[in-house]
Amino acid sequence: MSKPFNYRRFYDSLAPMYATGQRLLPMWRGYTEEVLPWLPPTGAVLEIGPGPGLLLEKTAGRHPLVVGFDLSPGMLREAQRRLRHAHRRTRLVRGDAVRLPFAPQSLDGIATTFAFSAIPDGQAAMDEMARVLRRDGILALVDAGYPEDGNRVGATLARMWELGGDFMRDEAALMRQAGLEIVLRREFGAFNHIRLVVGRKPAV
Repeated sequence: MSKPFNYRRFYDSLAPMYATGQRLLPMWRGYTEEVLPWLPPTGAVLEIGPGPGLLLEKTAGRHPLVVGFDLSPGMLREAQRRLRHAHRRTRLVRGDAVRLPFAPQSLDGIATTFAFSAIPDGQAAMDEMARVLRRDGILALVDAGYPEDGNRVGATLARMWELGGDFMRDEAALMRQAGLEIVLRREFGAFNHIRLVVGRKPAV
């Protein structure tokens, strides 16, 4: 019986070079920043899987209360160094996205970019995000997936993500299952294999 993939160890090993890779690929940073216009301008914002903290640095400069939540201690150390250098004040928390250590309806917005596909139990993580969102709160997600038009290059790119251990999913369907309303689902990026999905927790 094969051992389960150790995501924490994998991302710990990537941490020292991950931020450099993002800086060398400005297009990649642009992908992650697609979530920014959808986050509420006030209140508490959580980023799940902030990695080395490039997007977290931006959200910390725009929102009064920002929390970064990651499974990888290595990534959190890189994020802490970046935020300290930028004089950004945020709270960093280590943990598993299927067990978020936040009270029900305690967050106004959640962002996650290229992290959701690395969570083995996607529905459990989505249910947790819906649980901690306040009424009318927003979840903005960017990740890879199979393009709806079925183009071969985009499908091949999605398969490469799967070969790397990620899970290609219908995030909009999982959001609906968790009780969120879909505000937007848009494919973009190289051969439409990247998507932005925005969900809102109903007000009543």
